[in-house]
Amino acid sequence: MKCDLAEPAAVRAAAERVRGAAGAPAILVHAAAVQFVKPFAELSPADWRRVQSVNQESVFHLVQALLPGMQAGAWGRIVLIVSSTFWVGGVGMTHYVTSKGALIGFAHGLAGEVGGDGITVNCVAPGLTKTAKAATDLPAEFFRHIAAAQSIKRNGTPEDQAGVVSFLASDDAAFMTGQTLLVDGGQART
Repeated sequence: MKCDLAEPAAVRAAAERVRGAAGAPAILVHAAAVQFVKPFAELSPADWRRVQSVNQESVFHLVQALLPGMQAGAWGRIVLIVSSTFWVGGVGMTHYVTSKGALIGFAHGLAGEVGGDGITVNCVAPGLTKTAKAATDLPAEFFRHIAAAQSIKRNGTPEDQAGVVSFLASDDAAFMTGQTLLVDGGQART
């Protein structure tokens, strides 16, 4: 279904539609993001608000809408897709890096509140991933440059991220919460 994640009422309505069609979801993976390169001095308040509302505030609205069902079932997995730019930076991406860093803080805080309910909250921080959109939006040289800076000298793929998300959404990760896993080929070695 389509949903404008910048609109709190739309997020709550979408969560209600999901509950009506499939019951209370036990797994939430938040992977939506607005990302563009623009120097900080050129950002408008509208640019800033759009990025923050989609990238971080939508998590607040989704989790508030879905958490009661997870708590009632005494089991849940919340996985937030953040970004390796939190560690490696990104020129012209202050708005984006801020939004993703806020999600790391959100996961740290919420993990402590809901762990006793059988719910885990973790983040996956991808590096540059060669999705179809990224491959058309970014020059090939950019992919070569990032791969050269990584320990694993190839471009990341969506499948590289999916396996880690799948692990965090499983019972295998039941004793892991409040963590951020970097999946960036070793570009940011924290």
